[in-house]
Amino acid sequence: MSGQDHPHPPRGGPERWHRAGSGATLRNFVFGTSDGLVTVLAFVAGVSASLAERKLVLLAGISEMFAGAFSMGLGAFLGTRAEHDLYQRERAREEREVKEVPHLERDELRDIYRKKGFEGDALERVVDTLTENQDRWVNVMMSEELGLQPVDTSPWKAGVTVGLSYVAAAAVPLLSYVFLRAQAALLLSVALTSLALLGVGVAKSSFTQRPLARGALETLLMGLAGTAVCYGIGQLGAQLLGRGP
Repeated sequence: MSGQDHPHPPRGGPERWHRAGSGATLRNFVFGTSDGLVTVLAFVAGVSASLAERKLVLLAGISEMFAGAFSMGLGAFLGTRAEHDLYQRERAREEREVKEVPHLERDELRDIYRKKGFEGDALERVVDTLTENQDRWVNVMMSEELGLQPVDTSPWKAGVTVGLSYVAAAAVPLLSYVFLRAQAALLLSVALTSLALLGVGVAKSSFTQRPLARGALETLLMGLAGTAVCYGIGQLGAQLLGRGP
């Protein structure tokens, strides 16, 4: 038979549209990149509204870039480690229960698959098959009973990915301040960051199978909305300070 006669993809590996094994890394990359673009653009917009000195804006932006990268990276590290610790703790408990009270665990497994529509001999065959191997049994209980999945990235990898992504993205809105005056640099910064946000939105939508245009536009609008708010706050602050003694 020709390849066209087979409606299903060839076996031997996960379908490419599932992006198996890359979900956590991509999530952390998008998280760090999006936050770096939006946060630093909004920050320099607010500072540019109240400061005319390009070097001061650039220095403040660089300080925020590294502070934000450290904060975001540390948050990703701690969050991933907490998820990993929770999974390992619950898995150890399930392994202990499978050994100490297997009859109760079998009953729980039977209830789970009865709710899925299995009855009679079919239900018992499923339970017998799943409980033949302890690792498989525990895996099923972790997924079906507790709704927990193994954490597919290390805490260090998550923290480094988010932190470096933040720094790389934050450099985009700061780049124009190296060469131009504050107000002109802000206009170029908004333009460059908008293009980057569109790219991030497209990449994220491609992975999640959402419409590309919608995802790109949503990401861009959220970034520009934050920038406009911070710029307005900066303008208001400059006016209030200008009226002081």
